[in-house]
Amino acid sequence: MKLHLRLGLMMIGMVVVFVGCGGDDDSSPSTTQSVDAVTLLTQASDSLAATNTLRFNLEIEGDTWVDDAGTIRLLAARGDLARPDRVDVEFQVELLGAQNVSIRMITIDEEAWTTNLLSGAWEPSPEEFGYNPTVLFDDQDGLGPVAGRLENPDLLDVETIGGRETWPVQGTVDNDTISSLTSGTVDGDIITVTLWIDQDTSNVLQLQVAEPEDNEKENPATWTMRLTGHNQDVTIERPDLAD
Repeated sequence: MKLHLRLGLMMIGMVVVFVGCGGDDDSSPSTTQSVDAVTLLTQASDSLAATNTLRFNLEIEGDTWVDDAGTIRLLAARGDLARPDRVDVEFQVELLGAQNVSIRMITIDEEAWTTNLLSGAWEPSPEEFGYNPTVLFDDQDGLGPVAGRLENPDLLDVETIGGRETWPVQGTVDNDTISSLTSGTVDGDIITVTLWIDQDTSNVLQLQVAEPEDNEKENPATWTMRLTGHNQDVTIERPDLAD
């Protein structure tokens, strides 16, 4: 069950570190080319602070191991997030370099459930799960401020994401800044982070986290997460448990 905890912390953290950003609501997206990276990050933070629901889809290139033995590799994940305390996520993992399986997790307030790795049946998460996602939304002590710690943010060339024109902003963070969010599954001292920000709405439509190529890892990982359905209806309910 330690695996479920690690996956849950990792995924919710990766979503909310950029989605839980705080800020004032009176900033508006820029409509000119004379924008800068810091301004775009501020506008994205304000927009995301007003986002109550979204859907995410994560794809991973390279190796991300979610167990200490290096036998369970995270391949992908998708799910829904609803403020203040609801998360529904499904992980795709590879076991022992062969079999691919799905693991699903739901958290509501202080309750959490996961699917059994073998049977797939829903069951309460163990007591040691001990994770309350609401703390991630705290504007003072939560994870939102991490987004403001991007070092040397740089505005890249315009890209189209999901049919929308975006401003890509790229910067770096040290591993200590995000290690608690990824449960230590991202390697390297300096991690490159890129956010694609909608030119019209300032919504973050995609984010990418890349391990450095010059570390000792044989196959460095790049996480690419697409964010959609901002403020659309999301239903996350308590699952039916096995008898």
